[in-house]
Amino acid sequence: MKLIEFINLGGPINWVLFALLCVCIFQCSERAIFFFQTRRGSKGDIEKTILDQLNTQSQKNATPKSEILQAQISKAYFQMNRGLWFLNFTSSVAPSLGLLGTVTGLIASFASMSTSQNLNIQDLSGGIWEAMLTTAFGMIISIPSLLCYRIFKRIIEKRMFTLMKLEGEK
Repeated sequence: MKLIEFINLGGPINWVLFALLCVCIFQCSERAIFFFQTRRGSKGDIEKTILDQLNTQSQKNATPKSEILQAQISKAYFQMNRGLWFLNFTSSVAPSLGLLGTVTGLIASFASMSTSQNLNIQDLSGGIWEAMLTTAFGMIISIPSLLCYRIFKRIIEKRMFTLMKLEGEK
């Protein structure tokens, strides 16, 4: 079964879920690249960047190093968290959208069955099967997005712990 056929079988809610999936894949890729480029020992190492900025700014102005460091750590925290809200949002909303698609599909299936003169169990089971696809699609999107969100949050926790140790040293 091709992806377009799978999406069409689930109805219009599956298209919304597919759009969420596309944005989620983009967001996960962008964050993975960001965290890879700013890992310890790399050219964009966050800790090294903060220390370089601390030395540069402390030479230019009379602001205490602790204030400059705190500002740089806050900036780094917000950079690391950028866009993660969408992964959290997707992991929460995708299953609900899937269930909405299932309910609307079941309603349509039962509505067509009520107007039909010939009650055929195969028509009903086909409609239910199509309706259940949206729930599966919602879960297929939700689980990886939640996994990526938790992995990225753990990376941020570890990095913030390291940065807070810097603050204690200065």
